[in-house]
Amino acid sequence: MLKFITRIRILLWVLLLVGVGFLVSTQVRAKLQQAEANLRSLESQEEVTYPVETEILKTTNWETWRSYYGQAKSAHTQNITTYEREIVRTVNVDVGSPVKSGQTVITLQVAARGAQVQSGQTAYDEALTNYNRLKQLNAKGGISKSEVDAAYSRVKTAEAALKSTQSSLQRTSLKASINGIVSARNVEPGEIAEAGAVLLSIVDPKTMEAELMVSKKDVMKINRGTPVEIYVDGQKHTGTVKRTSPEAQSGSGLYPVVVGLPENSGILPGTYVEGRFMVSSLQNVVVIPSSVVIYRGTTQSVYIADGNRAKLVAITTGEGREGKVIVTSGLKPGDALITSGNRVLYDGAGIVRNVSIAGKSNDDDSNEG
Repeated sequence: MLKFITRIRILLWVLLLVGVGFLVSTQVRAKLQQAEANLRSLESQEEVTYPVETEILKTTNWETWRSYYGQAKSAHTQNITTYEREIVRTVNVDVGSPVKSGQTVITLQVAARGAQVQSGQTAYDEALTNYNRLKQLNAKGGISKSEVDAAYSRVKTAEAALKSTQSSLQRTSLKASINGIVSARNVEPGEIAEAGAVLLSIVDPKTMEAELMVSKKDVMKINRGTPVEIYVDGQKHTGTVKRTSPEAQSGSGLYPVVVGLPENSGILPGTYVEGRFMVSSLQNVVVIPSSVVIYRGTTQSVYIADGNRAKLVAITTGEGREGKVIVTSGLKPGDALITSGNRVLYDGAGIVRNVSIAGKSNDDDSNEG
């Protein structure tokens, strides 16, 4: 009887252990199934993508313009002066007066010069009369030919003196040699005009030019006929280079470049102008915004869209200005440059993009001289 009870206890313990083992194995299988379901759920989730904007690159022309400054002046000017010190009799024009070529603008005192002309005329007439008398005597054998030659020499001397005094008298009427307007008047009637002093200045406003001071690095790129944009008070005029100086001005080290201005431009002498020169022109280059370039040490790179992935591309750049830069290697027309959202990307990242076409580069440049 005791043995039977012992066997029953053993059997119960065995059944209990089997039941506990079954329960544990059931829970383990449930946990494993849950973990497997969670893993499949994670694998089925979508990959993270980044929204970006792209531009399809194309080639464009890159022109570099540089600004320099100077003053307008007339290409045709005349300074009225006198050869000798003399008293001014009349001044017939004032500043702003229009004048024509050949018009008398100033007259000087003529009394003393008139007397000189009269005296010279008398001396010439006497010398000529004496020469004719001696010539007749020589024909009759009364005097030698050398005496006649000496008389002829005196006639020519008197004639030269007369012409000189006549020319001096003519110079008392100072005339304009060009059509234009009076830009300066430095003398009044009754004053003494000194020899060589500028009494009046005349300019031709229809033939204007500007002298611009250009730096050494650009003057060699500027030739006769180089296009120039002239700006005065916000107004644009078109000019052309007439000549450049091979010698820099002392002090500034800048080179004078003379630019012809269009007729009837309304630009007055002395006006300060800005001249913009095209100093270089590159054809069919790739230009990108400088803000998209990523600098890591000495390397430069950008992201482009390769399908639905971001691709990091190493590049080299050239000249740049105003937020744009030329790419000399690494990119080509047709590449989809990522222009927005690139700061959070990595090589191979998934992207969703909006596409636009890269526009033409800005052709303006400011003065660096």
